[in-house]
Amino acid sequence: MHIPVNSAFTVITTAVLVSTMSAPVLAADPLRVVYRASSYVTAVMEAAETQFEGKHPGVDVVLEPITASSRDYATKVALMNQSASTAADIIYEDGFSVTADAAAGYLENITSRVDNWEDWSKFNSAAKQNGMSFIDGEVYSLPMGTDTQGIWYNKKVFAEAGLPTDWQPSSWADISAVAATIKSKLPDVTPLNIYVTKASGEASTMRGLLNLISGTPGSLAATFMDPADNKWVIGSQGFRDALTFLKSVYDEGYLVSNASLQDPNLANLIAEQMLPEGKVAMSIDGSWIWSRWTESGNATWEGWNDEVGIAMIPTQNGETPGYTSMSGGWTLAMSSHTPDKDLAFDFLTTAVSKENSLSYAMLAGAIAVRDDLMTNSDYLEQNPTAEFFSGLVQYTNFRPALELYPQVSSLVQQTMEAVTVGGESVDDALSRYDSQLTRMAGKQYVKGAE
Repeated sequence: MHIPVNSAFTVITTAVLVSTMSAPVLAADPLRVVYRASSYVTAVMEAAETQFEGKHPGVDVVLEPITASSRDYATKVALMNQSASTAADIIYEDGFSVTADAAAGYLENITSRVDNWEDWSKFNSAAKQNGMSFIDGEVYSLPMGTDTQGIWYNKKVFAEAGLPTDWQPSSWADISAVAATIKSKLPDVTPLNIYVTKASGEASTMRGLLNLISGTPGSLAATFMDPADNKWVIGSQGFRDALTFLKSVYDEGYLVSNASLQDPNLANLIAEQMLPEGKVAMSIDGSWIWSRWTESGNATWEGWNDEVGIAMIPTQNGETPGYTSMSGGWTLAMSSHTPDKDLAFDFLTTAVSKENSLSYAMLAGAIAVRDDLMTNSDYLEQNPTAEFFSGLVQYTNFRPALELYPQVSSLVQQTMEAVTVGGESVDDALSRYDSQLTRMAGKQYVKGAE
């Protein structure tokens, strides 16, 4: 059964009305599943619904897709979670939100359940982190798909500029050097896309800055947030170097125009128009964008697999391990309010079965989270990039998904924008970042770089 949800208040009002109906109308409590609407999530949830109801006659699964942006979806689900009468039993949860929602008491701790679940050992250890709390290390959600980041580049543009089409940079300097060559030889082509403004939101923080500072000495623990003591780091050389690099590529004219940088739709423009059309040579972006170019995608690109190259993001100067990446992904959790937790957990495991996990990975263009899918011929044939991006899991990092992170992320975006389109010096922008972060987090939760 489907109940489309267009606003949180619709959900809440509906739930309240239902709860006031007479008992005979509700023969059994339905299992309510809320998720962000998309064709691939709907396909997986409908399959899980059929399979689950076949195992549990008399239990009605109610699917409640919400059509909204990622941010608005999180807001609507948070409103629902505030009351047992409105909270869904099963929640499609961005791994980025797990720590905060677990700390708020919205999610059920399922650590003991997964410890006794045979299939848990078949999930990739890195992907498991996406469903764990950054604070207590407990499991609150099961991974459905994950992603990594790389440098996508147009081989035709590289060839026209006299560059190798099997390119792999070994440092940030290598990226700048290629950008300089493209700007010199192909002045009508934008050499590089990196998200650097508030308009691009979390893409700027994660795909822009964090992909860089995770490749500096000490990685995120030395430049951003140290999980050993849960303190935010200020005054780090790695953070300074990343801002300096961003300012440099902007000042040299390697990035897209200011108007494009300030366009909230830039990510779609890059993936669906500018990269395929050869208007942008390189883009630091996520593992999923190839799915836009398939026959069922938004921007079909015949022959894309022959015309696009993918390179790993190098560490700053080639320091060990040589490459870096950032990961995120969506998960499936059970509400702490759900009355029948055994039943809810059975739905979770049904939805992330081998069969359904394969379907999700193939339809979403995601990296499979189960190790027993990594050699699946259907998966590998359908996603030609799977082997490459799965190989980056060994280098990947995760955002410190603390409750304060969204505010820190916004501050990061302001700082990136300041040194690029804002024309501010790195010293001034970094000084303001450090002082505002200290005020935001509190002195006891901030420390200077070692």
